[in-house]
Amino acid sequence: MGYRYARMRGFGAVLIAMTLLYAVTASAATQYVSDQLSINMRSGPGTKYRIEKLLDAGDKLDTLGSSSGGWTHVRTSSGQTGYVLTRFLSDQPAAREQLASLKQQVSKLKSDNADLKKELSQALHGSDKLGELKRNLVAQNKKLKSKLQNIRETSADAIRIGKENEKYRKQLMSLRADVDRLKHQNQALQSRRDGMKIGALILFGGVLLGLLLPLFRRRRKGNWDSL
Repeated sequence: MGYRYARMRGFGAVLIAMTLLYAVTASAATQYVSDQLSINMRSGPGTKYRIEKLLDAGDKLDTLGSSSGGWTHVRTSSGQTGYVLTRFLSDQPAAREQLASLKQQVSKLKSDNADLKKELSQALHGSDKLGELKRNLVAQNKKLKSKLQNIRETSADAIRIGKENEKYRKQLMSLRADVDRLKHQNQALQSRRDGMKIGALILFGGVLLGLLLPLFRRRRKGNWDSL
């Protein structure tokens, strides 16, 4: 009886675990690493936890939950889980990925526009029976031109964001170089200060020895005179 009860309890625990796993999987949302150089994914919600992986801008993540400290529990495309700062996540892909998608849309719209122009040219030279087709093609052409203009404006914004990111990356590299240079200078100054301390000790020892030697000689001479 006890064995049967234990088996029922174990089966119930498995069902509960599978239900929780399904709930977590079903509630996972998709987010992307924002336009930063890179961010750290840690094993827990805080900087005290070890770094599990370095994520690049545009990496696709599944969000599994969030904590009160500004951290989000995420899962990478490879299945690895960890925690990242919520402020570095975005609901939209990175600007470079959006730019590639917009370029494809622009190319398709240009192709469609060229086909419509060709059809419109044929329609304009056709018979009067094609009047309705002409009006429809003209209306479609205007709509495509409007969409193309909107995409061009969006592409310009994406390019501007990409240039700004490149500028910030160069500034960061310059700051890192300045930090390394200052570290080397501090090390050189530390070595020089240590050398000056040793020199001062040697000088002090020489002065002290110069003061003690005459006294020692006088004492020895007095001892010899007393004999």
